[in-house]
Amino acid sequence: MTALPIQTAQRGFTLIELVVVLLLVGVLMAVGMPRFFNQLTFLEWGFSDELGEALRFGQKLAVATGCDTQVTITAGGYQLNQRVNCSSGAFTLPVQLPGSDGTGYQGAAPGGVTLAATTLYFDTLGRPRDSGSGNLLTASTSVTVGSRSLTVEPQTGYVH
Repeated sequence: MTALPIQTAQRGFTLIELVVVLLLVGVLMAVGMPRFFNQLTFLEWGFSDELGEALRFGQKLAVATGCDTQVTITAGGYQLNQRVNCSSGAFTLPVQLPGSDGTGYQGAAPGGVTLAATTLYFDTLGRPRDSGSGNLLTASTSVTVGSRSLTVEPQTGYVH
């Protein structure tokens, strides 16, 4: 009886498997890459988050200090101010950015990001009020940042 030679198994991929994988990668790149490289979307998300944090900070600062805090949003950016005499007077005292060297708490919208202008302030209980009339907000206020939207709830001032 003669011994049969031991055959080793071939390792690797077939040509069909390689072509299928390359086609799948090509389809994923064609669909995903335009979204990945659209920088404006990332700028909108980042600035929307920044503005949301500024609104939340303004509310918390009003409660912590007992002074009304105004958030002014223009087409070019936002700024936080407090009243000169805490609960009366004009909103002309700039809120200091925490951990800064005395610069005001403000931000400029990145190029290409559009903002809807609005102004509101938080009273000492953290409730949002209309800056024009001083009345409590009775409906949710939306702040549009490009294709994104932030909402400030009436009575509670919850920002989401």
